Amino acid sequence: MQHSEKTKNSTSQNSTVQVQSTATLIKASVIATIVGLIVLVVAILPAEYNIDPTGMGSALGLTQIAQAAQAPNSSKDVISDQTNLDEMIIIDAPSVVEIKQAREQQGVRADVIDIVIPANKGLEYKLLLNEYGHVEYQWKTDGAALYFDFHGEPQGDTTGYYESYAITTSNEMKGSLVTPFAGNHGWYWKNTTNSPVTVTLTTKGTYKVKR
Repeated sequence: MQHSEKTKNSTSQNSTVQVQSTATLIKASVIATIVGLIVLVVAILPAEYNIDPTGMGSALGLTQIAQAAQAPNSSKDVISDQTNLDEMIIIDAPSVVEIKQAREQQGVRADVIDIVIPANKGLEYKLLLNEYGHVEYQWKTDGAALYFDFHGEPQGDTTGYYESYAITTSNEMKGSLVTPFAGNHGWYWKNTTNSPVTVTLTTKGTYKVKR
């Protein structure tokens, strides 16, 4: 009988279930909630939405995950932009030859004139050109060499300023000029001989002859 009662008491103790108190359950719930909020702020928001209020997401490299997830949108935009570029009509720039031809066709003139320089006298012949105007020229005397000054005078200048491009004595000259300013550009020849000298001048460019 005594052995049977001892066994019964032992079985009764093993079958006892411990019940947690309400305070313990509430405490565990609060802790779980706090842990969940921390995980949300530190991990989920940076990784999913690229929102990093604490800076921990960036430090842990979690914000890069969100940025990578947004990359397809950027690629889509690029593809859309490329599609628009493909639909654009690109006009080829004119070639150097085409530009030269356009210059020759618009306002270009050519002249040949004989200019008689009296004995022991000087004489000027001027062309009117805009700034960066272009003129090609060639002149030659009928024999004697002449002192000359090839120069330009700015339009509207009242100070007497002029810029010389070439000063020498010769019986011929050939070249071209791109004018540094708008105004009169041309030659002054001086004949120091006792006979008149004829200068044959050939010009081509965008100019007007000053009368």
